[in-house]
Amino acid sequence: MNAAPLADPRRLGAFWFGIQAVWIAVLGVILQERATAIGGQAVLQYAALAAAGAAVGGAVQVVAGIFSDRALASAGSRRAFYRAGVALAIPAVVVLPAVTSLGVLWTALVLLQVGMNVASGPYQAVVSDYLPGDRVGRASAWMSIYQFSGNVVGIVLTTQLHGLALGGALAVCLAGGWLATELYLRTRPRIAASAAAPLRLDANVRTVLASRAFINFGLYTLFGFLFFFVAESLGAADARTTTGILILAFTVAGIGGAAVAGRPADRLDKRLVVTIACVAIAISVGAFAAAPTVAISIGCAVASGFAWGAFFTADWSIAYAVLPRDAMAKAMGIWNLALAIPAVAAPAVTGPLVAALDARRAGLGPRVALVCVIVEFAIGTAWLWRLRLARADER
Repeated sequence: MNAAPLADPRRLGAFWFGIQAVWIAVLGVILQERATAIGGQAVLQYAALAAAGAAVGGAVQVVAGIFSDRALASAGSRRAFYRAGVALAIPAVVVLPAVTSLGVLWTALVLLQVGMNVASGPYQAVVSDYLPGDRVGRASAWMSIYQFSGNVVGIVLTTQLHGLALGGALAVCLAGGWLATELYLRTRPRIAASAAAPLRLDANVRTVLASRAFINFGLYTLFGFLFFFVAESLGAADARTTTGILILAFTVAGIGGAAVAGRPADRLDKRLVVTIACVAIAISVGAFAAAPTVAISIGCAVASGFAWGAFFTADWSIAYAVLPRDAMAKAMGIWNLALAIPAVAAPAVTGPLVAALDARRAGLGPRVALVCVIVEFAIGTAWLWRLRLARADER
């Protein structure tokens, strides 16, 4: 009997598209815009919202990963977690862009973090569930493409829609991405059945976690304070739309970078791919911090976005090479702590710095925040070279 054909990596990532459409809109624009519209100290209020929400999301994702590994071993599927997460997240994402009180904003954000992470923690093991190790580079490229495509759609929606209309459109993206993935995975066998195994955090895993944490600290600093950079440092008349344009330029370019990096991530030293990408990002962000006009900042956004796309593909590929396949959802939960912890720390640490510098000179704080991004990327890139990737690839 012939073995069943492997899953098509182009069809595994539809849910990731919907997840990223929601997150880029919420974390890139909606939270900052709602904090500003509600009033008070917008930078500090945003920092508190972002940090607390990320803390909730990180904790939920680890727990969901543990239980989904058990469900995979006993029932053969993690898809129930996808369904439950979407059901929780949709009401929150619908109302979030329209809230007018701080209490409702906090409630909606916490519910969104719970729902999205119940789904996305288990879902990030989908590549290792359905593809062998020698196919993860190309699959990682497709996950990156879906991420950046979702980012494009999410940002376009934030520039064109407002209030409940925006929330409804984002909910459609999330539900549609989940449904496409659900229908496809019903027809696909997993590559192997295995019992849930304990999670092993060896030296390679710890190195990857530390490197990814520093790099994601830089990413959250960049996106978290971009709205304030546009409003205060560039003095844009419509900060909401201009921020959306910059993120759109970044994400469209990222699709190209993600696609280009797929084969190199399979064939070359993945650390080299990450290093080249991060050096390019640092140079672009440095130019961004010094940009005097919106037009110049758009060019910087394109360059840094292309490099980030290449990094993201290599980052996924390294994770699937290093993390233990027999405990992948738990491992992904821990791996995503290297995203969740920076998501907490970046606004919590950088927010007061930005506010203090702005008190001395308007617009200075967001520019210094971009300089911090360069330092954080440099540390994360250098740390990655502690990785013994050849041993990881032999697993």
